[in-house]
Amino acid sequence: MGLIIGNRGLQGSPNLPYLQDTTYAGEDTYLQYVFLDRTMTPVMPLTIRVELDDLTNSQNMDGGPNTFNSAGATTTNYIYPAFSSGANPPWELQLTANVMQMTYPYEGSQICKLKVVWTAVDSVLGNPFTGVFENIIELVSTPTVSGSL
Repeated sequence: MGLIIGNRGLQGSPNLPYLQDTTYAGEDTYLQYVFLDRTMTPVMPLTIRVELDDLTNSQNMDGGPNTFNSAGATTTNYIYPAFSSGANPPWELQLTANVMQMTYPYEGSQICKLKVVWTAVDSVLGNPFTGVFENIIELVSTPTVSGSL
């Protein structure tokens, strides 16, 4: 079929295996996750590592990869609760306004990727396994004339 340029859905191509979102620069962003094994059984992660990158400019945005504390934490870039399966309610990760900044505000928008790599134990065989979530976020610049906001 070849390389798809533009909107995949309008060209009859399948959707990609990641979530897409749009948010303003300097705004907190909330993402919810449910951690499932191969049988779709909720499992509690043993480790979670994240990295936020500006794909438009090939820049790392959060100094990552970052390893999360299983007890939960509040940091400059992320706020998250103790690890849980996320079955009910979903496990929520907050990307703070501090990390959601444009690399070059005059660009108008930039494409960012949050990659979440986690490990857990399979509910059937008891073997450890690794899961990956990827979120594509279009970060939109909202400049003001004064530059103060």
